[in-house]
Order: sequence, then structure tokens, then C-alpha cells
Amino acid sequence: MNKMILDQIKEAGIVGAGGAGFPTHAKLNCEPEYILANCAECEPLIKSDKHLMERHAAEIVAGMETVVSCTGAAHGVIALKSKNTEAVRALEAAAAGTRVQIHQLENYYPAGDEQQIIYEVTGRRVPVGDIPIKAGCVVMNGQTLFQVAQAVKGIPVTSRMVTVTGAVAEPFTTEVPIGTAVSYLLDLAGGPTIDDYVIVLGGPLMGRVVQSADGEFVTKTTNGVIVLPKDNVLIKLKTDDLEHQLKIARSACCQCNYCTMICPRNALGLHVQPHKIMQALTIGNGELLGDGSIALGCCNCGLCTYVGCNMGLTPSRFISEVRAKLLAQKVKNRLEMGKVDLFRDEIKVDSHRVIGRMNLTAYDVEVPFVENICRPRAVRILLKQHIGAPCEPAVSEGSFVTKGQVVGQVPEKALGAPVHASISGRVVSATKDHIDILEEQEVR
Repeated sequence: MNKMILDQIKEAGIVGAGGAGFPTHAKLNCEPEYILANCAECEPLIKSDKHLMERHAAEIVAGMETVVSCTGAAHGVIALKSKNTEAVRALEAAAAGTRVQIHQLENYYPAGDEQQIIYEVTGRRVPVGDIPIKAGCVVMNGQTLFQVAQAVKGIPVTSRMVTVTGAVAEPFTTEVPIGTAVSYLLDLAGGPTIDDYVIVLGGPLMGRVVQSADGEFVTKTTNGVIVLPKDNVLIKLKTDDLEHQLKIARSACCQCNYCTMICPRNALGLHVQPHKIMQALTIGNGELLGDGSIALGCCNCGLCTYVGCNMGLTPSRFISEVRAKLLAQKVKNRLEMGKVDLFRDEIKVDSHRVIGRMNLTAYDVEVPFVENICRPRAVRILLKQHIGAPCEPAVSEGSFVTKGQVVGQVPEKALGAPVHASISGRVVSATKDHIDILEEQEVR
């Protein structure tokens, strides 16, 4: 274990760029056999990783080599979809002559689930309730590897790739400063092309729905900003009141079992069974859940809802509720892993089918990369952008900061990652939640 590299990663403020934002220096403090790069970008419509791979393949490979060297891993594998031919070509060229391998995935959803990638590349599975290192693996996002390559050069995380798409005049992908206002990005995209809309931050299936761009800012884990009609079937499923859903489910859930049959985690033998959870909730019999193990393995991909249920119900949302309660009670999985489904490959759901089912086809377009956008002159750096303790302000109102300067520091002995100024300017607000920075010429 190379502590110097871990310290560089920590000081750069790197967290998992594709998920919940687990601090990368803590994730790498282990001795894995495999480092796996999740470059699948399995969420529909999002193109941020695609453009990153096409333009920064050498840095992603360099980041992988750094992590392999740091941890002593025997293998470094970058997994991406074969459909992204230009990205495949760029990464294969960058990896030539190195120990880094390229693994091509089919275009199915959710190919980016870490359980899927681990199994596709290694043939191993992670027991429910455990983390990938239990299978000798560490899974990292491609953006995170790019940031690792930057960190060893002394460059902290101050920006990231973001796709702005959906019902906007001019969809685009670009690199933006952390803390950029979502409203600013929508303006750059020419604004929404419809009146009655909502915004999804992240991918359409697993992202967070907000009613307005007000008060929303790019964080280290923001990969997409998607404008969709309020009456889109996807939005209805994501936002319908759960009590209303439960009332419908009591009469409409016919226990067809298709939600379970289509579940990618269940196909891996992890016992996720949405239909049993639906039955337990609709008839009010919690004993059907047993010890709850049939919910703990869920990855929240939503496939059971968006494709699996033909009655318009939302099994994934009910599973999330049950799973959250079980985790809060520190309930552990007690089921041994079952066999991988013999027909797992046939069960895989093509991404285009998901897009069609959710009425997203009109937005499944090529999203160009824009090299030089008009950069924001004001940013809001949130002090909580990661799993762990929020950062504490390291600057005060009125002080001048330069791009890359630490503005939020992790409390002593706490899990977290520092945050840095993404532009140079004057601190106009410093609270326990955020740091606002305005370019100096704007203050005068």
C-alpha cells in the first residue's frame, strides 16, 4: 500500500464520481486482486463518461495504473460498452503496452451495477451485505480514475463532466466547475423547450427528481441534468405518492412474478424478490418478508418498476423503503448465495427497451461535447458532497481564494474528503452548508 499516493488522493478531494461519493482514499486502503473501472454509463441519455473516455483515455489508463501500483492489485480492467466504439478505440490505444485490460460489455441495463461488472469480468459475486473487496475487487468510476491521474500531478477536483439533455433547445456535454448552478447550465442549453417540466439530476432511472433548478448546484457526483415533461411515465412512477401506489397495488398486483424474473440481482443468485415484497405489503403480512434478506440485495436500478411491472406499479420504491428500514435496524442478510440463473444472458434487458418503455426515445439523441463554454462567474461549493462527515469551512466571508484552494476541510479523524474552490474570487458567503464564491471583478 502506497500511503503517499493515498494521501495525494485524499488531499485532492476525490470521491466516487459515479455513485454516492465514497471517499476514494478510504476505498483504496485495502489489498484487492482486481481494480475494475466502471465505464459502462448504463443510465440512458447520459454521455458524460463517453466523452470523458474519448478525450481523456490516456489519463484514465494512467489513473488505473496508479491505483494498481498503489494497492498492489494483480489486474486493472476498464469495462465499457462495445457500442461506444470511439471510446473503445481510444482506451485500447492508450492501454497498449500497459498492464491495463479493456473489457467490452453488452448494451444492457444495468450493466454499470458493480455486481454485474464484477461477475462479467471475474465470474465472482459479492455476498449480500458485503462490499466488493470481499470478492477481491475494488470498483471505481472512470471519472474517478481521471481525477486520480490529476491528483498525482497535484491537481485537486474542481470540475467534472456533465450532460445537459432532455427537453432543452441544445443538449450538450461539457466540463463544468463544481458548484455551477443547474439554472446556469439550462440557460447554456437554450432553456427548456416545454412549459410543464421537472428536472432529473443524474440518470433518468436512478436520478433525483426536482421541481425547479433553484437551489441546485453541480457536485462531485453530478453526471447529468435532464429536463423531462411532468407527465412522462417515468416521472409519474418516480413521484407518485407511495400510499396511493399501495392502494393501487392491493387490487392490481397479480403476483405474476415478472418483476422478480427480470431482476438482474436475482439472476445472479442474490435472492432479490420484488413480488414477495409486494405481496407482504399489499396484504399487510410482514412475516412473508422473513428476515428481510429478499430486499437487502437490491441495487435500486428500478428495472422491476420501469420494465418488469405491466400494471404500472413501483416495486422498486417499495423495496427501497423496506431496505432502508432494515439497514437502519442493522438487519443482516442470512441467505446463502444461490446459483446464477442459467438464462441470465437471456434475462438481460437491452437499454433501448428501457428507453422505449419510459417514453424517452425522443431524447435518446447524440449529445455533442462543447469544448469552450462560457464559465460561470459564481459558484456554490457544498460542504457535503460525499459519504461521511460534512466538511467544515476553511475560509471566511470576504476572503479571496484561488482555484484549487481548500475551502472545506474534513473534521479530524472523520471520514470525508476536502472540497476546493473551483474558480478564483471572493468568498461572499461561508456557512456550515456551503461556500459561495464570486469572481473578483463581480464584487467590485
